[in-house]
Amino acid sequence: MDYKSLIVNGRSVRHFKETAVDAAKISELQAFIADCKKLVPSIAIEAKFFAGDDTYKRLYGIAGYQGVMIEAPNYLVLLSEDKPQHLENAGYIGERAILKARDLGLDSCWISYSDRDMVKTVLNLDTDMEVVALIALGYASSTKKVEGIAKTGDNYSQAEMSVKKIGSNSERISLEEMVYIDKWGNSATSEILEERALLDAFSYARMAPSALNKQPWRFIVDGGRVILAIDNENYSGSYLNKIDAGIIMLYFGVILDITMFDSKWGFDNLDNDYGIPSNYKVVGYCNI
Repeated sequence: MDYKSLIVNGRSVRHFKETAVDAAKISELQAFIADCKKLVPSIAIEAKFFAGDDTYKRLYGIAGYQGVMIEAPNYLVLLSEDKPQHLENAGYIGERAILKARDLGLDSCWISYSDRDMVKTVLNLDTDMEVVALIALGYASSTKKVEGIAKTGDNYSQAEMSVKKIGSNSERISLEEMVYIDKWGNSATSEILEERALLDAFSYARMAPSALNKQPWRFIVDGGRVILAIDNENYSGSYLNKIDAGIIMLYFGVILDITMFDSKWGFDNLDNDYGIPSNYKVVGYCNI
């Protein structure tokens, strides 16, 4: 897949045509999820696909924003073992599945939910695994608009219209705001990042979607290590921020994979000695 092109041409969709996704594309997407690179390979995950109308009715009042469910012809549910970093892993895999779906000509949208056990119940999922992601799949409809972000809530759509390209607005943080060298506050420049062969990876990471477009991530480049910090004092209890962390690890890592070497994120021995503010939490690092 051409990940750079898929990222640049990304879009999040709230309104879908009634056309069901071809069974062959569902099968290809399911096989891709089973075999694709994971953030934490030791965590067992499973992908389940559901057809639209009945699933929409079952999830109405449970998923979406304030019970307003996004209607789509197909849905992807990711199930996971409950282990350390399993939600970050879900964000990483879920967004990789979205990129693959885009490669197959499909549109998508992350859907939030407040009660994962209720999602399992209404979808008759008899499993010990935890629901970690719910994603709408289909083909974008150009006939409807969506409400503004203040009304539509905490899922991953960045759109005020039914379709909008990821990274196309002017409100994204700059590289200088997002990346520091050696310590917090020492802003990186494009020239420095290019010298270190990291400009591409950070430039595409900057386009990653996040809940309410908060872009909660910051990076510190410390020699041969890139440290990721997320803006949230209560990170340990935040589903959305952990999903966001997984997504940004994917966007940064997948560009390293195609431009430099096979990336790998670590989560042990995360000492916060970089002058990082207390409202940020170091959640992982990538050796470069």
